[in-house]
Amino acid sequence: MNLLDELNEPQRQACLLTDGPLLVLAGAGSGKTRTLTYRIAHLIHDVGIHPSQILAFTFTNKAAREMKTRIEMLVGPESRFMWIGTFHSVAVRILREHIHALGYDNRFVVYDAEDARALLRDIVKSLNWDEKDWPPALFQNAISRAKNRFVTPSQWEDASVYGRRIQEVYRLYQTRLKELNALDFDDLIFQSVQLLESHPEVRAHYQQRFRHVLVDEYQDTNMAQYQFIKNLVGADSRLCAVGDDDQSIYGWRGADMRNILEFQRDFPGAQIVRLEENYRSTQVILDAANAVVRHNQGRLGKELWTKKGAGDLIRVYRAPDEESEAWYAAEVIHEAVRRGRRLADCAILYRTNAQSRAFEMAMTRAGIQYRLVGGKRFYERKEVKDVLAYLRVVFNPADDMSLLRIINYPRRGIGDVAQRRLREYAAQEGISLAEALARAEAIEGLSAQARRAAQELATLLAGFQEEGEASLADRVRHVAEASGIMRLLRQERTREADDRLENIGELISEAKRFQDEQGSRDLGEFLGWVSLVSDWDETQDDGGGVWLMTVHSAKGLEFPLVIVAGLEEGVFPHARSFDEGTVEEERRLMYVALTRAQEELYLTYAETRTMLGRTNANSPSRFLREIPEALTTRGERLAPADRATHAASHRIDGLSLGEKVRHPRFGWGTVVALRGEGEDTEVTIAFPGGGVRSFLAKFAQLTREETGLSGA
Repeated sequence: MNLLDELNEPQRQACLLTDGPLLVLAGAGSGKTRTLTYRIAHLIHDVGIHPSQILAFTFTNKAAREMKTRIEMLVGPESRFMWIGTFHSVAVRILREHIHALGYDNRFVVYDAEDARALLRDIVKSLNWDEKDWPPALFQNAISRAKNRFVTPSQWEDASVYGRRIQEVYRLYQTRLKELNALDFDDLIFQSVQLLESHPEVRAHYQQRFRHVLVDEYQDTNMAQYQFIKNLVGADSRLCAVGDDDQSIYGWRGADMRNILEFQRDFPGAQIVRLEENYRSTQVILDAANAVVRHNQGRLGKELWTKKGAGDLIRVYRAPDEESEAWYAAEVIHEAVRRGRRLADCAILYRTNAQSRAFEMAMTRAGIQYRLVGGKRFYERKEVKDVLAYLRVVFNPADDMSLLRIINYPRRGIGDVAQRRLREYAAQEGISLAEALARAEAIEGLSAQARRAAQELATLLAGFQEEGEASLADRVRHVAEASGIMRLLRQERTREADDRLENIGELISEAKRFQDEQGSRDLGEFLGWVSLVSDWDETQDDGGGVWLMTVHSAKGLEFPLVIVAGLEEGVFPHARSFDEGTVEEERRLMYVALTRAQEELYLTYAETRTMLGRTNANSPSRFLREIPEALTTRGERLAPADRATHAASHRIDGLSLGEKVRHPRFGWGTVVALRGEGEDTEVTIAFPGGGVRSFLAKFAQLTREETGLSGA
C-alpha cells in the first residue's frame, strides 16, 4: 500500500509538492503533524532523499521527540540521521562547530534566564544605578526583544533617557558575555545568524547539506528565526513551512505574523496548500470559529469543515458576577459527569491566570477535582505570597518567617550578612525580628546602609498597623503599593510582570469580597480564611480532574467539553489590546479557544466583575456578537426543581456542628461550620490528617454510613 493513501487529498498534495517552496496552511485539528511526518517519510522512502539532508524545526523539545518517534515508525532507524529539533538546539549544533569564527571558544556556556538576570544585576550595580528604579528584568526583556528583532546595540534607535540606558546596558552585557565565553538563550539564534551572514563558506556548507528544510508552527517565528531559516535555505533547497495564520497568538513574545502572510513574497514561486478538513470538532463549533476569525483583515483565508455532523448548539451563559460564573461551570461539569463524562474530558479556559481563583474556589467547594495548567495555584503564586507575607507581619509582628520572606524584597539593602546580624541580635535579646529592625541603630556589625534600610522597613510596617479603619481591600492595596512590589512590577515592563500585577489585583478583589460577604474588615480573620483556602489548594494533585488553564496554554490541546469564560470587553479581548492595537490577535486567541472543543462548548460572561477591588460592569465581548445567533442557545443554571429532584435521594438532611460524616475522597471528618440554607448550604469539615475543607453540600457526596444516607 502506498504510504500516502492514508491521507486526504490536500494532505497528499502537501507531501507530493517537493520541488519548490511550499506553505501548508493547516487549520485547527486538520492533521498538521500527521501531514508533516508523512511528507518527511515520503521524501526518504519514495523520493530517495537521505535523512541527513533533511532539517526540521519544531518549537518545543516535546514536539521534536514526537516527530522523531513517528518518522522512525514510518521509515525505520535510518531516520535518526535527520536533524530534528528546536531552533535553539539546531543553533547550538552549528555554533559548537563554528563559533570560533566569531571570536568565541567552542566550549561556550549557555546562560539561562536566572544567570542572565544576575549578570545584568551586576552591570546595573557597577553603573551605580538604583535597582529599584532600573530592575534587571526591565533590561532583560528589552534586550531579548532587540535580539528577536535582530537589533544590535549599535543599531539601537530609541534616543530617550530610557532608551539610552537600555542601549548602554545592552552594550556592556554583550561585552561581558563574550568575556565570560557565554551566550544567553536569545544569543543562540542571534549569533547563528551573525555567523551565517558574515561567513559565506559556513552558510554555503549548510545550504549544500540540507536539501529540504521544514518548519512547524511557522506563524510563531520571530524576525531572528526568519533570518536563520533564510540563511539555511539555499537556491537549491526546498522549504516547507507549516502553520496557521489564524492561530498566530504570540505577537507579545516577538512572533512576527508577516512571516507567514508574506511567504509567497519572501520565497518566489511558493505554492500554498490549505488543510481545511477538521477531525476534531462538530460543524456548529467550526462555523462559530470561522465566523469569528473572518472579521480579521490580516489573514490568508480558509474555512474549516468536518464530516462529524452539526452537533449541539453552543450554550451562552450570562452570570451576575464572576463567582456565579464559576458556580455555573461547576454545575455544568457536575451534570456532565452525571451523564457519563470523565472530569478529564472537561476544560475551563480563561484569558488571564488571575481568573483562575474563582474557578479554583468553585471546584474545591463543589468537591470537584481539578488540575491547573500553566501556572501555580492562585495562593501559591510568588507575588500573592509576597503581599500576604507583608500582611501577616502587619497582623502578627512576631511572624519572623513571613518577615524573612520580604525583609529584602523589594531590594532595600538588607542583604544576607545584615539579616544574619539581625537574627542573631533578636535571638540574643529574646525579641522578634521586627523588634530587632526597630533597634537597628544599636546592632553591631550592620553597615550604615543596612541600619537605615532596617529602620525604614520598621517604620513602614508600623505605618501599616495603624490602618485599622480602612477597608480590607484598601489595606491590601496600600501594602502592595507602599511596599514597592507593584512599583517594581510596573517598572519591569514585561508581560509576565503585567500578569503578576493582575494577580495582586485579584487578591485585592478577594479582600473586598471577603469583607462584603463576611461583614468583617478584620485582617486576622481574612488571613485565617486565606490560610484555609491555601490548604485546600495544596491538597489538589495533578493525577486527574477538570483542566483549568489560559487559552494560550490550551493551544494544541482538545477536550470533549470546553467552557470559555470571561467573555467581556476588557477581559477577552483584553483591555491591553485596545491600546496596543492587537485586537486581531485577541480574535485569533478566541479562534483557538473555540477550536479546542470537540463536542460541547459553553461560553460565559459576567455582568459585573471585581478587579483591583472595584466592581465594574462590562459589556459582553464583541466575539460573542460575531457568532451567529443560530449557532447558540441560552445556557441555564439547573432549575431548582431539577436540583431538588436530583438531590432528593442523596442529601443529608439536618447536618449539625460536630457531626461525623464521610467524604468519598477524604474519608471521615467532623462538621465544623455550616453556611447558607437548602441547596446552597456550604459545609466545612475537618479531616484528621487531611486539613479543613469546604464543599457545597449538594455536590459533596457525603455519607452517614450507619444510616445509608448521603449528600449530593
